[in-house]
Amino acid sequence: MIKNKFIITLSFIIIVSMPVLVHSANQAFEISIKANAFLDSLDESQLIIAKIPLGSNKRAEWTNLPNIMMQPAGLLIKDMNQKSRKALHRLMRATLSSQGYSKITGVMLLDDLLQEIEMQDWRANKERNDFVRTFSKPMAKAFISTRDYENYSVAVFGKPSDPSWGWRITGHHLAANFTLVNGKIAFTPIFLGSNPMEVQNGRYAGIRVLANEGVLGIEFMQSLNKEQRLKAIINNGSVKDIFEGPGRRKSLQKYEGILATDLTKKQNHLLEKLIGEFINNAKSQAASSQYDLIKKTWDELWFSWQGTVDADSKFYYRVHGPRLLIEYSRVDNNHDHMIIRDPSNDYGEDWLEKHYEEHHPNIKDTIENSRKRAADIANKK
Repeated sequence: MIKNKFIITLSFIIIVSMPVLVHSANQAFEISIKANAFLDSLDESQLIIAKIPLGSNKRAEWTNLPNIMMQPAGLLIKDMNQKSRKALHRLMRATLSSQGYSKITGVMLLDDLLQEIEMQDWRANKERNDFVRTFSKPMAKAFISTRDYENYSVAVFGKPSDPSWGWRITGHHLAANFTLVNGKIAFTPIFLGSNPMEVQNGRYAGIRVLANEGVLGIEFMQSLNKEQRLKAIINNGSVKDIFEGPGRRKSLQKYEGILATDLTKKQNHLLEKLIGEFINNAKSQAASSQYDLIKKTWDELWFSWQGTVDADSKFYYRVHGPRLLIEYSRVDNNHDHMIIRDPSNDYGEDWLEKHYEEHHPNIKDTIENSRKRAADIANKK
């Protein structure tokens, strides 16, 4: 009798789970079809650049820097024809939710607008506040010209027809890494940034590509009482940028701030809403599966804050637990960065039983490289 009950219960679990598994597998299958279509649109010389073995450590070599400063592996959009570009966007839409697709394409298009803004400042001889101010005027113009939608690179790791493979798109303010293993989909790490965070002038004035990440952080902090804020705020002074950006994962050695167990039901709901803004960039089933993993360790989630609780000021927040790391930084009043990681399964490492080594780019070298490339571009014109 006990045996029969066990069989009935097990059968019920399998039947209930099947729609979830089938839905996930269907999404993974659709992504693989679109990836193969993208690869089929490329010629042999392009395939050599775009296709990289799944086991290659180049998977973990991505950047949020402009292409002129660091050039990760992959095929640039500027080297694709119209057919390939359309195939790429079909792959993006198959992998991302409508929200995620809008954000990522928005970040890419924003680079064209940033070029326009910086070129206007260049013509007006406005002094920059970064290392480019040391460049000659022709070199500075060349540097600015590389702010370009076409300077994002795409790489496919492994074969989309295999059970395990991945793909990535990266460039200035963007790195989106996807791994597919036996019908399961991993979508971390994803890095996004926007500059300008809000367009201030011209026909696009008011547009925000990353509209909610900062707002939801402020909303959550404003829900905390005085005692809770004292726990959450780990630094009232200078605001840091993303800690675990490119090449810096595992650099956060401890959890800080306030625990989810010290929050009210309403505050936990606001925290859930904030987390949803980040994980729902993925397709529904991938996002749902990741959320289930986060819920299992919800009581181990920590929220921390740096800076003042002011939407018009610089601030930073972090949500950190065994299966989630979210960081958001208002780099300056109109420039922000964000990242989401799964500390246990970035790049699908847990599923693949494979470790990828990230390397942080040497800032001195990247500046020197950009100086040389800017000089080369300027000399060709």
